[in-house]
Amino acid sequence: MSINILDVFGGNAFGVDSLTQVVNDFTPVYTYLNALGLFMGEGVTQRTAVVDFDVTTNQLLPSSVWGGPGVANRSGHSRSRSYSIPHFPIVDTVLASDLMGRRRPGSDAMQDAQWVLAKKMLEMRRKLDQTLEWLRLGVLKSGQVKDGYGNLILDIYADFGITQQVTSFALATATSNIMGEIAAVKRNSIIALRGEICTNFVALCSDTFFDAFVGHPNVKVAFTYYQNNTNQNLATDYSSDRNMPDDQGNFNRVAGFVFGNVLWINYTGSVTDSNGAVQPMIDTGSAYLVPFGTSVFRNWFAPADYMETVNTEGLPFYAKQRLMDFDKGIQVECQANPLPICLKPLVIQKLTL
Repeated sequence: MSINILDVFGGNAFGVDSLTQVVNDFTPVYTYLNALGLFMGEGVTQRTAVVDFDVTTNQLLPSSVWGGPGVANRSGHSRSRSYSIPHFPIVDTVLASDLMGRRRPGSDAMQDAQWVLAKKMLEMRRKLDQTLEWLRLGVLKSGQVKDGYGNLILDIYADFGITQQVTSFALATATSNIMGEIAAVKRNSIIALRGEICTNFVALCSDTFFDAFVGHPNVKVAFTYYQNNTNQNLATDYSSDRNMPDDQGNFNRVAGFVFGNVLWINYTGSVTDSNGAVQPMIDTGSAYLVPFGTSVFRNWFAPADYMETVNTEGLPFYAKQRLMDFDKGIQVECQANPLPICLKPLVIQKLTL
């Protein structure tokens, strides 16, 4: 009995709502910033986002005599920027020839439309995840969010007329007070929070910075006398410790070690951009210290450019399919429309060797 491909893909399981739900439920290979949950996701209904850089100060007030006039409030001038939320669609096809007379790899079962579609959607979702991670890393590393071709989407520091905070750690000097240097950059970050409370600090390190840091004599000495309920010590190779996800595909924690009340993570690896060039996740000789438990790291998601999603609250990912000419297959699209940003970029502390 033959089944028309139109009958197969015309069911509810292949509608935009069902496909979007599936692509958002996929458990991808999580990247660090996603696993850490640094950025707070929020759907917006439009394709633009307006960011205000507020210059409000915490100036103290003088007292006045009872019955006298109040002190005039002097408000600073805030600066606003409007950003177009970038659009990242990716397209693939499921052809009748993909299904005809073919079995699933490693199985005797024949390939069916849903299995092939799920496989392709997972591949597309992983590429969207990696792209989103790269955008978020751009916020931390330079304040410049760029797409795969290197096109500039936003430049936080330039747009708001501020300078990135950079501190050089003297890790090549054996007598350096590393704990004191950590305390200094943490204080800089806390000052930039301007009263907002954070829960802890995390530093994402390149390979060279991480190796120099854990190899510093003062770090080693501190760990000689450091004991806690996890038996944390420098005998463990934290650079290669990679935790596996739980049954739900989530990471309970990310590999790293605590020193100076900062979780130091070796973010190793690289990606290939749209030009074919290899880009390191963290630039050589650098680390980025950021506060957690705040509201300053945001990730806005715009709705997809589909008729059924117009003026709706955006989701992290969307998926939709359409029938090809002469019923020869289905064209499948997945898309993401994210804009990650830090509303108080001076909280990000760049560390160098």
